[in-house]
Amino acid sequence: MRLGAWLRRWRNIRLMKLASEERGAAADRVESLDLQRFLTQERHRIHLVGVAGSGMSGLAALLIELGHTVSGSDKVTTLETDRLQRLGLHFHEQHRPEQADAAELVVFSSAIKNDNPVLVSGRASSKPVVRRAEALAAIMRAKRGIVIAGMHGKTTTSAMAAHVLREGGLHPSYYVGAEIPILGTNAHWDPRGKYFVAEGDESDGTLRCFHPEYCLILNIEEEHLDFYSDLAAIEKVFAQLIEQTSGKTFYNIEDPNTARLCASRKDAISFGFSDKADYRGADVKLRAFGSDFCVYFREQKLGEAVLNVPGPHNVHNALGVIALAIELGISFEKIAASLRKFEHARRRFEIKY
Repeated sequence: MRLGAWLRRWRNIRLMKLASEERGAAADRVESLDLQRFLTQERHRIHLVGVAGSGMSGLAALLIELGHTVSGSDKVTTLETDRLQRLGLHFHEQHRPEQADAAELVVFSSAIKNDNPVLVSGRASSKPVVRRAEALAAIMRAKRGIVIAGMHGKTTTSAMAAHVLREGGLHPSYYVGAEIPILGTNAHWDPRGKYFVAEGDESDGTLRCFHPEYCLILNIEEEHLDFYSDLAAIEKVFAQLIEQTSGKTFYNIEDPNTARLCASRKDAISFGFSDKADYRGADVKLRAFGSDFCVYFREQKLGEAVLNVPGPHNVHNALGVIALAIELGISFEKIAASLRKFEHARRRFEIKY
């Protein structure tokens, strides 16, 4: 599709959304489908505002691998911006209006304020300007999406899921909110595989952008009250994500808020230490820097697993990944071998001498 036609359709969709709240969900789907084509089937000039952030740097890596000409601006440089520049990122150390001029799409994170000069310039020129989550969700729609969500543990669990699926031969694409040593990077597009694992960010309500095939919910708590009015508002966003999931929902049976939203769904699969869990951990032996535990599917013992990251919470995270991986067809033996090799994301229980 030519850029002019794409821009006209974009503006029409925006007008449709403003015209009718009832037609908003349908407009979102059309918008995502168009953006999916723009990002995964075509090659364009894209500018990222706030590119040094962990979430935006991962998106930049995906866009570069997808073949786009990617520029980005931020007020700081990091090891990640240095790495991205070696991959082809055109980096600007300040936000300036002219940076939007050459771009065909401007992407920003929720940390960027509305008066940012690049955003103001892009919107004034009627360029498409989208949030990071909108772009990520559109990329995910080109594959079979897996969203990992929750207030705590989602970075580690997303990294663990991507690692296990990769070791299991599924060649997943992935997006994780931190640098992952065992994966080599925080985001990667693999054209060979059909799955895309992404860490979902609940802090700004943009979980609603995703329409995955699978979702894995770790926990739902009263947090981010600078954005949400109360727990009910948070649960509404998670409920929408679950409703927009076309396949199975994996959920922590021991988190009461999560269980209340998920347990009645036909395609819901539970995990945890409870006897009622579909995938259950038992006989957990905690070590200084890891755990050994047994895994059951209902009454059937699947085997034993060794995890070399500490804490019972990481056993819990691993049970969710085990449930997901088995449902995707990976044998428990391959999963257990992968978990034994797993390492934390950067700045999480790293040993430094």
